[in-house]
Amino acid sequence: MPEVPTKPSEPSLSALLAAPLTTLTLALVLLVGWPTAAMADTEPASPAAYVAELMAEQPEGRAVVVNDLLASKYDLERLEEEVRAEFDRLDVPYHVFVGTDLVNLRQRGFVSALQDRVGEAGLYAYLSEGSVIVNASTTAGVDLPTDEANTVLLYDTSYDYSTPIQGVATAYVDALLDPEVAEHAERARQASYDEDGGSTSEDRASKWREFVDDMDPDSVNGPENAGTLAGMLGGTVLGVGGAWAVLVWRRRGTGRPPVGSLWLVGGSAAAAGAIAVTGLLLTVLPEAGPRERASEALDEALSSPPYVLATDRVDRVVDGWDDDTRVFVDPLTPLKPETGEELADAVADASVPVYAAVVPLDSEDESEGDVEVLAHALAHTSGRDGVYVVIDGVRGGIGTALVGVDPGISVWELNVSMSEVPEEAPVTTAALELLDRLGEARSAADAAPTVPLAAEIHANAVEDGGSLTRVERYLSEGLWPGLLLLGPMLGAFLWCVYAGVALLLPWSVRWARATPGRRLRPMARRAADRAVAALDAAGDHPEADRAVRDLDVALMVLGEHPDELDLVGVIVLARRAERRLLGGEARADGPVCMADPLHGPAGGSGRLPQWDRGRPLPLCRECLGLRTEQRVPLRVRVDGGRFVPHLTLRERTWVSSRYGAKRRPSGETLLEESRAR
Repeated sequence: MPEVPTKPSEPSLSALLAAPLTTLTLALVLLVGWPTAAMADTEPASPAAYVAELMAEQPEGRAVVVNDLLASKYDLERLEEEVRAEFDRLDVPYHVFVGTDLVNLRQRGFVSALQDRVGEAGLYAYLSEGSVIVNASTTAGVDLPTDEANTVLLYDTSYDYSTPIQGVATAYVDALLDPEVAEHAERARQASYDEDGGSTSEDRASKWREFVDDMDPDSVNGPENAGTLAGMLGGTVLGVGGAWAVLVWRRRGTGRPPVGSLWLVGGSAAAAGAIAVTGLLLTVLPEAGPRERASEALDEALSSPPYVLATDRVDRVVDGWDDDTRVFVDPLTPLKPETGEELADAVADASVPVYAAVVPLDSEDESEGDVEVLAHALAHTSGRDGVYVVIDGVRGGIGTALVGVDPGISVWELNVSMSEVPEEAPVTTAALELLDRLGEARSAADAAPTVPLAAEIHANAVEDGGSLTRVERYLSEGLWPGLLLLGPMLGAFLWCVYAGVALLLPWSVRWARATPGRRLRPMARRAADRAVAALDAAGDHPEADRAVRDLDVALMVLGEHPDELDLVGVIVLARRAERRLLGGEARADGPVCMADPLHGPAGGSGRLPQWDRGRPLPLCRECLGLRTEQRVPLRVRVDGGRFVPHLTLRERTWVSSRYGAKRRPSGETLLEESRAR
């Protein structure tokens, strides 16, 4: 049946507005979208964006990107797998960038920007060669103690700038998995603030490790340090032994050296030789370590083009050049668009082919941070004649290499012009100044290529005999200076210390004993108590009456306000009373030592220097065994707090009666003297 035509419906409001909205949208796209897209094409990628692109090619949730600046020290593929194996233990997604310690990445929020660029959950970390600090952040829902782990590594002395990246990764993951990492971090932090930390056994062990590391033949000055130590020890032994031999010889007073002196000299020489040989063996026998192997590899690299330890990055830069693009900018050191355009224009306008590279440099890279070496590596790898310019995109240094080019100006003038650039100027300023100075340069196939200064220095060193061996470093720069100069000086110092101690210590001891001071009162009480005890135990002893008279005087003086001389007299009387009752060998009524009455009974007569006009005085056996000038009289405190020799107090009954040996002192007289003071 034929369809019946219907009345067309009226258009709705949305239909009426659809056309103009579509037109407006297209206009906005034309006006806004296209310029934005065009700007994005010219705007350089940030380091985070560059690394994020590389991580997109990695296994999901297990991304590890190793920068080719490390190619001279590591097998990059092996390092990537080893780091991935460590972070796999966390059982969380991770995104790890491994490279050298670039300042621009540490100071500009690289890890946070990388996290924003990747946009996936997990741990984000930046591991750098020569640092134990791991820059890290985590997304929401991933709870890892990144700060505490860094604190533990920072204060752990077993990790330092020389620790390989694999070791840092292992220690960092271990700390992240440690359930007590917060407590360990706090203890480490507190230990660093502890002023007495150096006295702990752990710190002493750390200092000992540092000392041993300084002797390591693979360290920078290891053979020299070992030789110096062996020389100092050997020289000290020789010096002390020789001085002792001379002293023995002089004491014997013979014309010929006695056998003892010869034995001392021979023994000292043998000991010094044994020390030197032991140090030499410990220096020479160990195999070459990582530092020596790296030094040998660098020497080999500098001996011929391309002068670098690895060419991974060099190849990447060379591949980035073509006939239309002769400016390479590493994504880790992006330039501002206007700066890059200015450099590209200067390169294009040059009278000779110029190849420029703006790259980050570090002491751990294939050129060891030498921009000139890297420039020559690029020149020889590229194989094209021209001027090669390398700009350190981080610090602003510049290096050049010329192949098949006559610069029309001396290389010295070129270097001077580059050094005159202000530090605050953009990193490309020196390169622009260089290209301006090369305005008269021309291609010259017969022109000799330039050579980096590091290679010239190496060649000169080889002509002069090359690097010193371990034996040469041990002997010439360590052992002989230590043996002939430092060791004898140390030996002389130790000999002077010994002589000073030998002379002064006996005097110090004698002076201390001769000035008892506050010790006198407890000594007097103990002497009186012993005498009383002896009297109680004596019974009908024939000397009891005389002992009682001595003890009565002593106790009478002790009960008042005795000064130090009174206390000395109390001690002498109490000891005399005790000797009477115990029947000692010494005669109880005999004189006491007048150098120091506390020494006890006299054993003979002798002189005291500057006392009693040189007349002999009663002295004990100990004082008689000393030379006259070594005898020190007892010193007691008098009014005013001064210490004086007791013999100067001749007006006192104790001294005039020689403490009861000449006549028995009266208690009343002694008390009157005491009260009169």
